[in-house]
Amino acid sequence: MRYKIKKIKQAEQEYESLTIEQKQLLDNDYALVENEGLERVSTKKIEKDIYEIRTSNLRSLYTYQEGALIIIVTIFIKTTNKTPEWAKKTARKRIKSL
Repeated sequence: MRYKIKKIKQAEQEYESLTIEQKQLLDNDYALVENEGLERVSTKKIEKDIYEIRTSNLRSLYTYQEGALIIIVTIFIKTTNKTPEWAKKTARKRIKSL
């Protein structure tokens, strides 16, 4: 199944703070999701309504909305083995405000 990807304003700001190379990596994965589906990228369910797209050491936390829409709520550089609690808390807060 193919999806449309949308970044919320805060996630867009996080995206803009990345290097050109990091943006290209994310753009490649986002294009794969939109054109071929989630099966083509590395993903993981974090908790109830929070999932992540794994791109190298970058993580895009997202949720789903009706109509095959993926909403990216936060983007960060992963430096630990587990998804940081602050990232999950940020995602929860931003999802509530959708």
